[in-house]
Amino acid sequence: MMVAPAEPGVQSPAESYETDLSHAEWAVIRPHLDIRAKTGPERTVDLRRVFDAICYKLRTGCQWRLLPKCFPKRSTVRYYFQKWTKSGVLMRINDILRRQVRTAVEGREHAEATAGVIDTQSVKSTEAGGPERGFDGGKLVSGRKRNLLVDTLGLLITAVVHAANVYDGAGAKRVFTATAQRGIRLQKVWADQTYRGDLAAWMAERQVGDLEIVERLPGQRGFQVQPRRWVVERTHAWMGRNRQLSKEYDHNPRSSESWLYLASIRLLTRRLTKAA
Repeated sequence: MMVAPAEPGVQSPAESYETDLSHAEWAVIRPHLDIRAKTGPERTVDLRRVFDAICYKLRTGCQWRLLPKCFPKRSTVRYYFQKWTKSGVLMRINDILRRQVRTAVEGREHAEATAGVIDTQSVKSTEAGGPERGFDGGKLVSGRKRNLLVDTLGLLITAVVHAANVYDGAGAKRVFTATAQRGIRLQKVWADQTYRGDLAAWMAERQVGDLEIVERLPGQRGFQVQPRRWVVERTHAWMGRNRQLSKEYDHNPRSSESWLYLASIRLLTRRLTKAA
């Protein structure tokens, strides 16, 4: 635990943590988060401390009721997390920051990705994990799958969480539908062999990108780095640094997706502020 310097004009909290946003990081996120209503009473809660509390939970995996007392009331923090989940705010912030990283940090000509990589990760559910769960016979995991679509830099585009017994191709259709609804059109997508089936024809029919299956090398045994697919595997590793993502704790899969977007936002804000 450490004490952060006070922002000009803002009183520093009595306690702060390594998971808290820096002033530069909050300056990146605040314009997209601090939207005030035109009517009604003025907000009294400090949104920065609310966001810090959610980031603390993401990194530590603690229960809501175990959030440190220096943060706003847990009911307030949870209210905003659920509000941002229902409204899709975290997904939209992730889209905005991803485009900024691609152009400002990585020097890409196009702000939006034109190619991507998709992969699933099967994760165990706890007893509080909700009804949408199943058994993945291939990974021998009872819980849910996280279907992630990333660009060729490994930056998250779309996350969809569903029961582990759902065929990867069926889950991918949800991913590409959610991606297209936000106006993102990919020309090429790489995937592993679990996405074989009618997915390629479905994608071609809806013009959501050409699917290319990355084949295993002849005679391959055990793990080997495969072209293109290593990018999304690295993204899974980035996400795994957060204990909230070690299992599926949430009753609602949409909440699980919000944690994935939040983990991505934290990565993107660090990259943007380091490059500034």
